[in-house]
Amino acid sequence: MLTRRLLEHAKEVARFAPVRPAVKAGLRAAIATLLPVLLASVFQLPGVIWLSVGGFNTSFADRGGSYRSRASSMGAVALTCSLSVFVGGLAGIHPALAIPVALFWVTACSYAGVYGATAGFVGNIAASAFVISLALPASGLLDAFSRVGYLLAGACWAMVLSLVLWPIRPYRPARLALGRCFRALSEFVGEVARLSTGADGAAWQALVQGHHGRLREALEEARNTLAATRRGRSDRARGERLLVLLQMADSMFEAMIALADVTESLSHGTGVRPAQEEVARALTAFSGTLQELARITETESPAGQLPALEWGPEALREALARTENVGGSEAMRVVDRAQALHAARLLAQLREFAGLALERAASLADARPSTTGREPPRPALAEPRRPLLEPLRENLTRDSVVLRHALRVGVTTAIAVWITAHSSLSHGYWVTITVLTIMLPYTGPTFLKGLQRVVGTMVGGILAALVAAWLHDPHAIMMLAFFTVAISVAVISVNYGLYTIFLTVTFVLLAEVGSGDWSLAGVRIVNTLIGGALALAGSWLLWERAEKELFPEQLAAALRADREYFQQVFSAWLGTPGSPDASLGEARRKMGLASLNAEASFQRLLSEPRRRTEPLEPLMTLLAYTRRFAAAVIALSPVHHERAPERVRAGLERFASSIDQVLEDLAGAVVQGRPPMPLPDLTGLLGGETPSTGGATALAAEDPLLRAQLERVVRQLTILHGAASRRASPP
Repeated sequence: MLTRRLLEHAKEVARFAPVRPAVKAGLRAAIATLLPVLLASVFQLPGVIWLSVGGFNTSFADRGGSYRSRASSMGAVALTCSLSVFVGGLAGIHPALAIPVALFWVTACSYAGVYGATAGFVGNIAASAFVISLALPASGLLDAFSRVGYLLAGACWAMVLSLVLWPIRPYRPARLALGRCFRALSEFVGEVARLSTGADGAAWQALVQGHHGRLREALEEARNTLAATRRGRSDRARGERLLVLLQMADSMFEAMIALADVTESLSHGTGVRPAQEEVARALTAFSGTLQELARITETESPAGQLPALEWGPEALREALARTENVGGSEAMRVVDRAQALHAARLLAQLREFAGLALERAASLADARPSTTGREPPRPALAEPRRPLLEPLRENLTRDSVVLRHALRVGVTTAIAVWITAHSSLSHGYWVTITVLTIMLPYTGPTFLKGLQRVVGTMVGGILAALVAAWLHDPHAIMMLAFFTVAISVAVISVNYGLYTIFLTVTFVLLAEVGSGDWSLAGVRIVNTLIGGALALAGSWLLWERAEKELFPEQLAAALRADREYFQQVFSAWLGTPGSPDASLGEARRKMGLASLNAEASFQRLLSEPRRRTEPLEPLMTLLAYTRRFAAAVIALSPVHHERAPERVRAGLERFASSIDQVLEDLAGAVVQGRPPMPLPDLTGLLGGETPSTGGATALAAEDPLLRAQLERVVRQLTILHGAASRRASPP
């Protein structure tokens, strides 16, 4: 068991993310970090290290997105780092103050995470600047102000480099984010086309797990980028068109989920091969249309005439007409024909959406206001603003992940400061920076990042020692450091260990040039090992809340989000005819985000360095079929489906009430670790009534498609119920 866990972690340490290196970001970081150092050395300026810290940290804070959000995060880093080095420099003068001030300051910086991931990232960088300044005490108040000035100079240079010298095109980040949405959707459509002519359940399951979450993440990224870009801008026309494109992408995603669900159901029918082939042809062409839509959106330059939409429902309807009179075993069942006709309606909707999206994308460069007629409802981009102090108050509880993490980091950093102060370690701030860098709110990611940091530092230290053995020319080392900084920042999204290797080479060589001590590689390795050990000890011993306790809560939240969306769909069905409530789209979005959170929690559970006693199969099934259930409900959406017949409405109300109760009971069972209540006869609710009572027996005759799709909802729910039962009563 232990050997297998070590192998799992070794694979994670060496795993490369399937993304391209950020070459431009790496070059910007290298220029921002080293050009001030070169100028300082030429003019004999004393604040070289603070110029470098300001340039590197501020450039590192450029995480992409809109220019407004980039400027905000970089400016926040510059200001918080300036304040941190000022406080740290003064606190370092008085050793008796160093530890309590470190405890307070680092805890406060980490607690900034209550305002979101960006604020937490800024707080972590500010804490790193603080411990460097604490380890290098100021000689007095004037020196403290001096290092603030140098740091701000380096930070301003980094901001000018990223935001001014590189061409500014305000809507470009939003266009690129939307382009990624259309490309991800194109991949999803192409995969559905490939599976539509025959695939087993495992392949369809892999499709859901591999694409639904990734597409929701892409849509959320585009949503946030567009919101930040539009905030406070006066040129509304382009922003309005991009907003429409975002809603088109979301609507096409919803329609494709419904079409994939129908197509999977068709694979179990008889005589459906012609329909399957026509769906595959249409989707293959649609995938190509989406690729062209992504190109036009990204470049704002349609190549001549817009692509003709020579795909749609016509060929599918003709194929169904040809098979209508076929007899024998190859005849298409009534329910299969109903599902194929529904697939044709969905293809018609997709073609309409694609046509509107192409028109909008082609007019992005047009400054005139939009005058198009039919458009989907505009999504609300920005979340409502909350009172400034509300997140601080909400997280002052024992169960707050952010508060626990802030206290852990603060206490562990204070211990690291005490150890380095009393052991006279050379470059002791490398210990505290390792602690700050490794410690994350969750134990599993902390352990993985610690392994990557230690292994990367050891490899980088060895490489730095080899370089230092034959290269002592400061100019040559500066040239080498330029490339190692660029590579380190460029590959951080690919693999954190790889980033650590090149970062270690960079700062060991720069430290050796500055001190004249050519043996600092070993010091870096030893200090990193000490910092890594402290970080892991702090994560395990100080207010840890294991992921095995957190995951059930996230999974229950996903089940409740499914329940909320199911309620919205049936309310729209059984309510007054007309367009569905605007809250339906928001409920679907929340459902997707809740599933993403549960999946992230499960991945953290797998990475925890503890012996797992609970079987994983029920958890994996619960997680997977939470998405499958959601897909089955999306297929029922009134946007893509005719409303329920009046004669069967009473039976459907009883059915919906039972589904609602089962989902709530499943969520409670997952959190409490108990078996769920026995599953009611949901199929009986669909088929056990008589037409005279308005029940659901008439459903097969009134609407065979609806009956088949509701049975699919029941199947997914039955699997969820079985998995929850197995989890509570393992064999």
